[in-house]
Amino acid sequence: MDYYLDQQAEPDSAVLLEGPWGSGKSYFIANYFKERLAKARKADALAVDPLIHVTLFGVKDLAEITTQMFEKAHPILGGKAVKVVNTVLSRAVGALGVTADAKENATLLQDLTLKLDGRVLVFDDLERSHLPLVEVMGYINRYVEHNKLKVIVVASEADIASHERQDYSRRKEKLVGKTIRVGSDPQDVLDNLVQNLDSKEVVTAVQTARDDLLLTFKASKKQNFRSLRSILFDFERLVTATDPRLRSNPQALRALLLYMVAVGMEFRSGTLDDSSLRSLRTDIRSIPGRQPDSDEMSGQNIGQRYELVAWNDPIIPPAHLADLFSSGAVDVPAVNAFLSEHPAVVGHRVAPPWRRLWSWYELTATDYKTARDELARQLSEREIVHPGQILHAAGTIIRLRGYGDDLLNGVPTEDYFQKYLEDVDAQGKLIPAHELFGMMAGSYGSLVYNEVENPEFLPIHALVEKVSQKALDRKMALEAGELLSSLRTSTDHSSKLIETGLDKRNYGGVAVLHHLGVETFAALLIDDGSPNDKLFASLHARYRGGYDDELAPEFPWLARLRTELERRAAAALPPHKALCEMRIEYWFQEVAGKIAAFSKPRQQAKPSLATPRKPAARKRVRKDAK
Repeated sequence: MDYYLDQQAEPDSAVLLEGPWGSGKSYFIANYFKERLAKARKADALAVDPLIHVTLFGVKDLAEITTQMFEKAHPILGGKAVKVVNTVLSRAVGALGVTADAKENATLLQDLTLKLDGRVLVFDDLERSHLPLVEVMGYINRYVEHNKLKVIVVASEADIASHERQDYSRRKEKLVGKTIRVGSDPQDVLDNLVQNLDSKEVVTAVQTARDDLLLTFKASKKQNFRSLRSILFDFERLVTATDPRLRSNPQALRALLLYMVAVGMEFRSGTLDDSSLRSLRTDIRSIPGRQPDSDEMSGQNIGQRYELVAWNDPIIPPAHLADLFSSGAVDVPAVNAFLSEHPAVVGHRVAPPWRRLWSWYELTATDYKTARDELARQLSEREIVHPGQILHAAGTIIRLRGYGDDLLNGVPTEDYFQKYLEDVDAQGKLIPAHELFGMMAGSYGSLVYNEVENPEFLPIHALVEKVSQKALDRKMALEAGELLSSLRTSTDHSSKLIETGLDKRNYGGVAVLHHLGVETFAALLIDDGSPNDKLFASLHARYRGGYDDELAPEFPWLARLRTELERRAAAALPPHKALCEMRIEYWFQEVAGKIAAFSKPRQQAKPSLATPRKPAARKRVRKDAK
């Protein structure tokens, strides 16, 4: 670079500074010219900074590039001068209202060229322009060939669109004389990044896991130091904001750090999007690829590439990391609730027995017996009342029986848990958890159930789902009155019928309206002959959200509601009578078929865990079998 810039002869080509995104190209340019300027001003205090650095990122018109150059070359000038240059190149003088004849424009352009003598043009982010590359490169080439200026082009060739690579290669031969590849030493970069971290525990964690972190970063095949920097700062913010027991546990910190580097690099490069990251399962290594762009295929590739990452047992669920990476938000109470049960964070003696036994192979014989006996006691006393925890207990019992330890003393697993569920249901103790039985039906607490594909486990899952639904229905019967009062208070609350999140008193995808009287609800929809369009719209949207099975109890209720609404419309006086009839017909036309279908006796039970409501059966690779 020094040789190119210091030579007295007129240049006949440009220099290409090439490297992947985040590799430090722009940082190198800024610091390189800063050092050159400092050196020049030691010899001449009035030395002019030769750098004119423009970005091609998002550029849609060549005039935008010229405008940037003009503003950098003439920082004091502005307004009319910049607009004229832009206008000349875009040939739209009249449209912009600029008053300048061709001679004046030519003078300004010539002045611009003269002002560039002795300057160095840097065109950054070549591959991120919205213009065809050959057009941009032809534009750049005129400054080399015609104006004899020294030009540096900054690009990431790996990110050039495939359909432009052939044209790019041909044009590159004419434009570029030398290529300098930027490749910072990851070890040096990491050491510099660590100096910007504030938490002593985080610094120690990064330094202790330094070699494994670098191997994990390298496994991404994306040498993007900008992404690594963001991930490390996210790691620090997450660790310092959550349970202090996490940052005081080096092993847990190491596991979380490597996990975040792996998924963070994939997320920031676009390999994993938000939904894909949220759906990562703990049995990621055994997920077979289907379509190349499917979540399953992404999961398989990630599991194979990052050998040092403990995919089977994340310290923090990927859904929370998706929130952090996407929006910077951290649900601290939810994260802390998860950490409070994680053996790696709170210790094996503090974590609940179902959680300890999920990875029983990590326990000593003494700790195993303690956890085993405690789980047996909790089951005997019907203390486990969360559906996800019950399913984890069932899957682990089936798993352990395969290793010769029968916690149920010969009682068939299905029979045992059927009686267990009858008891906790009769006591009204079961906690409703309808979210466990959707598309992610095979896991709870970010952990896939042991023996989730075992035929012995599937009927237990169906039993738990059935009893959980009963518990949810009882809960909804109690909350229906509160929902009705809320809808009466304000039409804005009609969004509660669409939005999800029972903890926020939202009822999207949860059957609750059938607990309300049809006459009472009809009075909200048609009041004194006037339709409540906002509530009608929310009711319509409620049944378009893909929750038909979940909302099945409401469809017979909807049939009765429509009858009551039609009765009210018939009793209304013109013109409100016709208005109400039109609204009823419009809002119910799409849902009419569902009402008819779900009002008939169902021939089949709801799909079990083995149906497409969950991922298809997979061959499992068990860590405890190693």
